[in-house]
Amino acid sequence: MSYYKLDQNQFSDFVNLTNKVFYPLTNFVNKHEFLSILDKFTLNKKFFPYPIFFGMRKKDYLKNKNKKKLFLLYKSKVVAEVENLNFFEINKQKFGYKIYGKNFQKHPYFKKFKKENYKFLHFNIKKKYKINLKKKIFLNPSDFSKKIKKKPLASFHTRNVPHNSHIWIHNYLIKKYSSLLIQPLIGQYKKGEYKDDVIMRLNKMVIKKYNSKKIFVIPFFSYPRYGGPREAALHAIVRKNYGCSHFWVGRDHAGYKKFYNKYDSQIFCKQNQDKLNIKIIAEKEPYFCKKDNLIVNKCNCKINCKISVSGSKIRSFLIRKIKVPVMYMPKFISKNLNKLSLIE
Repeated sequence: MSYYKLDQNQFSDFVNLTNKVFYPLTNFVNKHEFLSILDKFTLNKKFFPYPIFFGMRKKDYLKNKNKKKLFLLYKSKVVAEVENLNFFEINKQKFGYKIYGKNFQKHPYFKKFKKENYKFLHFNIKKKYKINLKKKIFLNPSDFSKKIKKKPLASFHTRNVPHNSHIWIHNYLIKKYSSLLIQPLIGQYKKGEYKDDVIMRLNKMVIKKYNSKKIFVIPFFSYPRYGGPREAALHAIVRKNYGCSHFWVGRDHAGYKKFYNKYDSQIFCKQNQDKLNIKIIAEKEPYFCKKDNLIVNKCNCKINCKISVSGSKIRSFLIRKIKVPVMYMPKFISKNLNKLSLIE
C-alpha cells in the first residue's frame, strides 16, 4: 500500500472540493481543465476563475510516479483512496502571468508555487473515508443552507478580526439585506497574521452586538492564495454555494501589496456577475474621517481627512505592543488582542 501525506492546504482543498464548496469543481483539475480555466475562465462551459490543483514536490513525484493508486493521509489518518493517477506539467510562467500579472516573477507566492509544484496530479477518488471535522473548522454548505429561512443573504469575506471599517460594512449589509453571513477564512500560514481561533472568537463576539438571529459567523476552511481578482471571484462562488445571494468584494480583495490596483477585484467580479450567479456589492472602502470623527465611505471634506483603517496597520500596533486607537477598533475587541494573537 502506498501512502501520500497531505499538507494542510491540500487537505482543505480536498475537503472543499468533495463537499461542493468549490462547485462546479468537485475534484482537483486535470491538465485540460487547468488550461481551460487559465485561458478561458471556463470549466465544462461554466465560468470558473481559479484552478484548484494538486501539486507535488520533485522528491514526492519521483517516489510516486509509477504508482497505480495512493492512500491519502492527513495527520496519520486515511482520508481517501485514489486511482488512475495522471501526472502532468503546466507552463509555470504562464500560470504566474495569468494569476499575478506582468510582475509575477517578483510575487512571493509565485516563488512558492514554483517550489511546491514540480508536477501536477489528477486522480479519481475511489473511496472517501469519513472525516470528522469540528464545526469551528468546517461547515458543509448543505448543512448551513438549512439555517437560511429566506433570502436575500449578504456575505462578507475576511481573514482578520473585525475592526471599525468591517463593522461599518456589517451595518451597511444588515441595513440593506437584513441577513448576513460573515465567513472568516481560517487556515492561514503567514507569520504575523491572526491565529484562526482569535479570528473566529472575535467575529462571533462582534455579532452579539447586532442582536439578530439572521447574522451568522461560520469558517471558510481554506488558505490565502493572494490571487487578486481571480481569487475574489472564487470567493464569490464559495458564497453562492453557501446559499448567499449577495457578496461584498472589498478593496484589493485577495491582493498582495501593489500587484493589483485597489479596485481590480471589484471590477472583475462585477463584470462577471451574471456568470458567477451572485450579486456583487462593489462599494468604496470605508475610512475614518478626521473632520466628522467617524467611519464613512464618502464625505464632502475638501481637505485630506482620510485615515485608512486596515488589518495590517492594527497588527503592526500589536507587534510593537502599542495600544490600538479607538478610531481603528472598539475597545471591547482590542482588549482581547496582543502580540500572542498573531502567528509566530
